[in-house]
Amino acid sequence: MSEVPVVPEKTRILVVDADTGTRQQLSDGLQGAGYEVSSASSGAEALETIQKEGLPHLVLMDVVMPGMDGFAIASELRRMGDISIIFLSAKSDTATKVEALNRFAEDYVTKPFDLAELSARIRRVLLRVATDRNADPEQPIDSRLSVNFAQQYAILDGEQITLTPTENRLVNILFNNRGRVLSPSFLLAKAWDPIRRGTVESLWVHMRRLRSKIEPDADSPRYVVTVRGQGYCLPQRINTPDGEENQM
Repeated sequence: MSEVPVVPEKTRILVVDADTGTRQQLSDGLQGAGYEVSSASSGAEALETIQKEGLPHLVLMDVVMPGMDGFAIASELRRMGDISIIFLSAKSDTATKVEALNRFAEDYVTKPFDLAELSARIRRVLLRVATDRNADPEQPIDSRLSVNFAQQYAILDGEQITLTPTENRLVNILFNNRGRVLSPSFLLAKAWDPIRRGTVESLWVHMRRLRSKIEPDADSPRYVVTVRGQGYCLPQRINTPDGEENQM
């Protein structure tokens, strides 16, 4: 087995594979490289792990799985947030690869695989993924608002608020790109399934409903801020009514 170069950041990876040997090989190699690794032998176990531990930075997953297959698991992951996926599978037909890459995955690697090559692909994907996500399933936005993306709810001033899958995913995309202004086209491409494309009008509706749920004052938003002519932004610093800035 090729050695994986050590990485400086603690990045969380979830390995989902029915084969015990593959899970062990990946866990040993990636943990040796400094990654925090969890593993699951089925889709149900993977979703349960995420519910308990929060969203990982990356999921390595087989396509052929007992019960839910890899595509069904990936559909559930989309409901939780913008989670990067690399499929790792013995299925090598073009149709499967194309569907995986078009709908769900950042990359697709066929088995048998070389761990050094896989590690290079993992690092390439993680360069575009925020690595400051803490281990708490409830991610704090500021002192008033936090979100549990895995379980799809927000907590505003101590009150739990259920989010729809689309609302949850939109907040997660804004959170992962905090401080950046995201265009409507970017949000539509990331938050909607490529097969069932959304529209700008549907984005407006979801943003309005989201604000009605998580904003203390929906008419004066502090979390989902519109930048006229450009798009939406979750600011790094949240302005409070008394003029102070709140940053987590």
